[in-house]
Amino acid sequence: MSLASPIPDVPRRDGAISVALQRGATVVAANSRAARALQLQFAASQRAAGHTVWPAPAIHDWDAFLRDLYRDYAFAHPSAPMLLTPLQEQTLWTRIHGDDNLIVLSEDSMAALAMDAWHLLSSYNAHAARRSSWSPASDPTDAERFRHWAAAFERICADESWLSPAQLAPLLASADNLTLPSEICLVGFDRINPGQRDFLTALAARNIAIHEISLPPQNSQRAWIAAPDLHAEISSCATWARDLLRENPATRIGVIAPNIDSLRGPVDRIFRNVLMPASEDIRRPSTPMPWEFSLGQPLSDLPAIRAALLLLRWIANPLPEEQISWLLLSGFIAGTDSIPLVIARFDAAQRRAPLLTPERTLSAYAASLPPDAAFQTLRAHLSALQQAITANRVLEQSRPPSVWTDLVHHFLDRAAWPGQRSPDSVAFQALQRWERLLDDLALLDFDASLYSWSDFLDQLDAHARETIFAPESHDAPIQIMGPFESSGQQFDALWFLRTDDATWPQRGRFHPLLPPAVQRQFALPHSTPEDDGNLARTVTTRLLASAPKIVFSYALRDKDADLRPSPLIARLFQAHPELAAPLIPAPAPIALDPIPDESAALPWPHEQNAGGADVLKRQSACPFQAFATKRLAAEPLDSIEWGLDPAEKGKILHAILQNLFTGPIRTHADLVTSINTNQLEPILDRAIDAVLGEYASTDPWLQSYLAAEKRRLHIRLTDWLALEATRHPFTVEACEEKLPNVHIGDLRLNLRADRIDLLADGSRLILDYKTGAASASSWSNERPDEPQLPLYAAYGNVENLSGVVLAKISAGKTGFDGRVGNAQTQLSPGIGAQTSMVKYPYTEAMRDEWANVLRNLAEEFLAGVSRVDPREPKVCDQCGLHSLCRIAELSLSLSGENGDEDSDA
Repeated sequence: MSLASPIPDVPRRDGAISVALQRGATVVAANSRAARALQLQFAASQRAAGHTVWPAPAIHDWDAFLRDLYRDYAFAHPSAPMLLTPLQEQTLWTRIHGDDNLIVLSEDSMAALAMDAWHLLSSYNAHAARRSSWSPASDPTDAERFRHWAAAFERICADESWLSPAQLAPLLASADNLTLPSEICLVGFDRINPGQRDFLTALAARNIAIHEISLPPQNSQRAWIAAPDLHAEISSCATWARDLLRENPATRIGVIAPNIDSLRGPVDRIFRNVLMPASEDIRRPSTPMPWEFSLGQPLSDLPAIRAALLLLRWIANPLPEEQISWLLLSGFIAGTDSIPLVIARFDAAQRRAPLLTPERTLSAYAASLPPDAAFQTLRAHLSALQQAITANRVLEQSRPPSVWTDLVHHFLDRAAWPGQRSPDSVAFQALQRWERLLDDLALLDFDASLYSWSDFLDQLDAHARETIFAPESHDAPIQIMGPFESSGQQFDALWFLRTDDATWPQRGRFHPLLPPAVQRQFALPHSTPEDDGNLARTVTTRLLASAPKIVFSYALRDKDADLRPSPLIARLFQAHPELAAPLIPAPAPIALDPIPDESAALPWPHEQNAGGADVLKRQSACPFQAFATKRLAAEPLDSIEWGLDPAEKGKILHAILQNLFTGPIRTHADLVTSINTNQLEPILDRAIDAVLGEYASTDPWLQSYLAAEKRRLHIRLTDWLALEATRHPFTVEACEEKLPNVHIGDLRLNLRADRIDLLADGSRLILDYKTGAASASSWSNERPDEPQLPLYAAYGNVENLSGVVLAKISAGKTGFDGRVGNAQTQLSPGIGAQTSMVKYPYTEAMRDEWANVLRNLAEEFLAGVSRVDPREPKVCDQCGLHSLCRIAELSLSLSGENGDEDSDA
């Protein structure tokens, strides 16, 4: 069958539903998504009939239908039990199992499991199984513990007259004075559990007509294809959907996939590339996509809600700097959305502080804001927030949840959250859902419990993560969902992804809090493989009737495993699946407006200094890296760690060694004498104190940190100086010496040597301190990793040079590396004959070879060569400029360093 064949006409379910609604029936869908889809279909039919207004149709999902009936029941029966909200019920389960001595990883997760187990027992009429023990009392299992929790839950609900939503159907089945419809039409139920069946039977006994509306079986056009991998499978689906919409933009397409949540990222990327390539261009305005997912996302992941949660957490506790950066750059605090660049510059400057504290309190951050007029609004709101916090010491008392929710509104108002910009439709719905969440939390007053601010925030955070937010459907032509969520819906065409034997039927697991024997006895979901298979057959049969045109697909390979087709789907076809490649053309390339590359027309100005050896290091690593840092002034975002960052530590080490070798130790003889007379330790202490004194702080943590840093430096430098004492005689001629008149052709550079030693034979040796990984082995390459010392040798203008040496000062790796004319006679007698320093001595020919390599790199930089050409994948791990070069799209790994003058700093 051709995938481009026309879509045949088939009978639709919505006609039967419209007729049922006209005669006064109530339609009950299996889930809320199906109910929304039916409501949209009804509205479309009313508009097609020329109506501009119409009564709201009696279309509900099962849970909403029961709640509406209970509301009528509670109105007629003042003594009716209080129906618990999901948050109230989970809180009660948390409190009950918290009284047990069972140690669990997450109280909230265990409470959710317990609540789910209770609902299963209720839905499958299995509570009778709790009347006998599930394990010996001497060694209780998790199931036995749950049995005791369930008894306590049942007792508390009876004592307090509370009702779990799981027991709503049995209550209503026997209730009187209910306002019931004369007819109920069920739509989209793949299976009806015993609790639902008992409730419907009770309604039928009251002469209420119960019908199930389903599509009649049909011979739909079916195709079955196999793709090389998952990416090709999704690409084929996207291309198929694009072609259908080009033929008829009103086509309603369903894309079904088991475990759709795990596919959301790749499906969204591939569909965007195939169906909306223009949306890849960030310069174009945002437009609605022609697809939407049935699955929502945690409310806490939405930007405005995340900002509120961070701000509330910041009130009483310090936040990590990266979270503060995100919060203030998000624009959800008034006064920040109009000055993002100002805040970004201030944030970058904060990250470059020499001694870092990655966590900051609200008061400390507010005090650090510059007095500039640009920060006036932000300062005012943070000040108002601080005043609201300190007023009457509001955070120091335990309060009912409803009081805390009122204070949440108060605090957020003081910070002018969510900012000044007008929210779009999705953001507006998210804010509404946030308000409902706060209302739900306020109802936790039901048991008169008091919460501290910290405990209340934990509840708010947890429930914001658990609350799944899905914006109202914009009725996109392509609906992407899981097989069970598609119940009750119809499409013009449907594609079922991932129909391999490992994915479909979906295989469930036993519930961890219920004995397997009980689950099998009452036929709970996933209690047997046959149950999963039967459900999958029911869903597949329903899907076959939901669209006149259906494509099933699977990938032949997933990572390192070969996949086979699902037997459930294979038996629908006589032949083997067709390969996707010949049937489905490759997605069209992204059509972006080209940005002209004029970099080669902009040579580096000869009169301008290009900085230190770093420019050639970057040109060697990747030409684009040098171009971006030197011409575009691009810099990676500095990370923040406790204390001193590696660059600052390197700077401190250099300063200490400079103090030593320009002060009490100027020669090899001075060093040996200080060691022999036990004077080295106090000399070293004074040198370290002189440098670390610049970082003095009154903060106790920083004082302890600096004391530990002093001990670390003392150990490293003692080891290093002991090694230097084994050298041949030398005199330190210069430290941190700026080399004069350095240029490679027309490229002018600033070079600074860490140290220059004058040797006994009158030659000179350049030493460069390294606290990280460094090796001379790559200096002979056309693209050297570290061209710094070859650059000093070839162009540093140091007279009578006999070698360049890496002075490696790090834990367990103290030593020399480099190239010396005769390492054993000029550097140290302890250097072995088989080491590279002896086997590859420094020569004029070596220097000339270095000079040629460096000249080529310099000429490339001067000419503006800026191609994205990393020397090796690990170059990208140390870059930090991926957002500019976008090499991530080529599947290379990614991450930064920068500097103008040479040194480890």
